[in-house]
Amino acid sequence: MHLIYVSEGRPDSYLVKALREAGHVVETPRDPADGVALAADGGYEAIIIDSFSSAMESVAQFAAGAGSALVVVIVVPGQTGQQARLLEAGADACFVRPVPFIELEERLKALGRLVARTRAVSDAAIVEMAPAIQAVRLNGQEIVLSRREFRVMSVLAAHAGEVVPFDHLQQQAWGETAEPRLDLLKACVSRLRRKLDAAGAGTVLRLVSGHGYRLQSPALADAAPANM
Repeated sequence: MHLIYVSEGRPDSYLVKALREAGHVVETPRDPADGVALAADGGYEAIIIDSFSSAMESVAQFAAGAGSALVVVIVVPGQTGQQARLLEAGADACFVRPVPFIELEERLKALGRLVARTRAVSDAAIVEMAPAIQAVRLNGQEIVLSRREFRVMSVLAAHAGEVVPFDHLQQQAWGETAEPRLDLLKACVSRLRRKLDAAGAGTVLRLVSGHGYRLQSPALADAAPANM
C-alpha cells in the first residue's frame, strides 16, 4: 500500500519502519498540513493519523480530502472514549496505543481487500484486457499495443491500485534473465501512457517516484497528476 503517516509530535520510527519492512510505501510529512495537501493530491491508499491532540478535527479534515484512501487513527489511552465518534467522523479503523503491529497490518490488508473488490467491479467496465488481439479495451474502444506494452499493462492490471516495483515489472515484462534497464521500462510506460491518453483514459498510469508504477481507475485519474 502507498500510505501517508502523520503525527503531531515525533513520528513513531518503529511503526514507520515496520510498515516499510512489511512492503508498504510510507510518506512521512513533517507538518500535518502537508499531509492534508498530499492526501488531496490523490494516489494514496491509506492515511494513518497518529496521536493527535484533537483527533476528531483531524479525522474530519483528512476524511474530507482523502478521496478513496482509508483513514486509520491511533489514539492515546485517554482518548479511548472517542473511538465510536471517530468512526462516525469518517475513520475506517481506530487503534489505541500501544498498537499491536500485527493487528494493524492485518486490518490494513482486510480493508484494502474490501476496497479492491469494490474498485474491481467499477473498473471492469472501464478497462478490459484482450489477450487474443494484444489490446486493451477502454469503454469498448480497442487500443492495440506492442507485445512489451501489453506485458507491462497486464502486470499492472493484475495489481490494479497497487504500487508495482520497477524490478518486478521488468522481470515480468522482459524475463528474469534480462539485464535490468530502467530506461527501457520508462520508455515503454511512456508509450503506453500516450496511447491510453489518446484514447481518453486520462492519467491512469502513475509513477510513484523511487518505487514503481500504479494503474489506477480512469475515474480517479484527474486528481493524481503524473510524475513522469
